[in-house]
Amino acid sequence: MGNPVNYIHKILLFLFLSILSAQDSVAVDSSQSQSNTKGIESETISISAVVKTINVAPTAYRLSIYPRNHPAELLIQKIFFPDEVIQIIIPASILNAEPLGNVAKLEPLGAQYEPQYRMFNSGGEDIILQAFTVLVPVDILKLTVLEEESGNPIPFSIIRVTQNGKLLSNAVCDSSGYVRVRVPVTRDKKDPVLISINTEGKFPTWKGHVLINEGVSEKTILIASIKLDNGETIYQVNDELVSFNKGPENGSEVLFLLNIDDQIVISRVAGDRMYGRVRVYLSNQETYTNVYGWILSRYINILE
Repeated sequence: MGNPVNYIHKILLFLFLSILSAQDSVAVDSSQSQSNTKGIESETISISAVVKTINVAPTAYRLSIYPRNHPAELLIQKIFFPDEVIQIIIPASILNAEPLGNVAKLEPLGAQYEPQYRMFNSGGEDIILQAFTVLVPVDILKLTVLEEESGNPIPFSIIRVTQNGKLLSNAVCDSSGYVRVRVPVTRDKKDPVLISINTEGKFPTWKGHVLINEGVSEKTILIASIKLDNGETIYQVNDELVSFNKGPENGSEVLFLLNIDDQIVISRVAGDRMYGRVRVYLSNQETYTNVYGWILSRYINILE
């Protein structure tokens, strides 16, 4: 049997080397773990949004992120309160790499607000979405304005929507005569609104009462040109709220009020007063009728 002292020394040396090896292994594993963690952290991306409100106060906002080509595959969804910063941090690898392949959907909560959408690229940098603007909840009227005789569109008509004298909405048709008219849900929904269509002199101003349905609805309005009889001339109103009277005398009954750019067909002149007709659209019958009366000459100009 060998020297027991040497045997013990060998055992102690073996144990010492084993401990050093284990410590090195732990250090390497720890270093690799930290490196992997840093790699994961560097691959996250933040998506931020700013919300502007106009005469509204949503109670909260729900932000959803999903691929544009797979809207049912929600990547993340989070609710924010009005005083919170709207920001979501997600792994960059889960975003769609296609151009504008991702969608951010913002839903203001607390009323019938319209959801809004923003498309964005995945990119390698943090993403700041185009600002969202929250307006009063509305019903939508998809309106198309056409010529009655030809069926051609009347482009760039100016749309004005009022109720009981209060302006609800303004809009302008596109080149195809189409426009989405936003009508606030805060109106009196039981009563129709008055829609006025100004074609900038191409046709007489069209006016008609329309009952707006909740949600999204569609309407096509046909506008006909005025046919003149012998001795008639078309004039245009040059002021707002001009009275159109039943008779020429002072204090005569006011039939209705005319607004700037309304057209009137004049057939007779008596001093500073002119007699003629205004074409009125009857919504219930969906037809035109002429109303005859008098107007002060200083409030109208001949239509060039």
